[in-house]
Amino acid sequence: MKNLTIFCSGKDGLKENYIQITRDLITKIDIHKYKIVYGGSSIGLMGEVRNTFINNGGEIITSNLQRFVETNGTDDYVFDYISDRQSKLIELADILLLLPGGFGSMYECLETITKNQICEISKPIIIFNYNHIYDHFLKQIVILQEEGFIKNTLESYNVVVFTNIDDIIEYLTY
Repeated sequence: MKNLTIFCSGKDGLKENYIQITRDLITKIDIHKYKIVYGGSSIGLMGEVRNTFINNGGEIITSNLQRFVETNGTDDYVFDYISDRQSKLIELADILLLLPGGFGSMYECLETITKNQICEISKPIIIFNYNHIYDHFLKQIVILQEEGFIKNTLESYNVVVFTNIDDIIEYLTY
């Protein structure tokens, strides 16, 4: 069984289409092939990931910050500092998936890409560019490449970008 670390929003009040696409994706992940590792929140897309996967019989592993631990929480790993939490998320991963999210999600993804770039790790990263949420982020990377600040393409750092669920599921079944 492999660990699929998911980076995504832990913010409540998101548009329903982001919640539904997350549910749809998580429902299709093979619970016999993957455990999900995530940041431990019960709200936002993180909560959808957790609830959907558990309700389908899947197993989760959480890496949370002490200040976000819920009173009834059963987190596997709890840290005082975000850097420690994120290091654990990456360490536990066999493969990583970026869903829509904010600063934290993008930071986690960039940290993983950087670790791949400097050969500290070599882990596949999937960016789910649903609703073109990451178009500008991906364009910024191209600009940095064109200006010589980034030497290689994202693909050379073990990153793939998909805009639909079926492509992600096909990639995960390799």
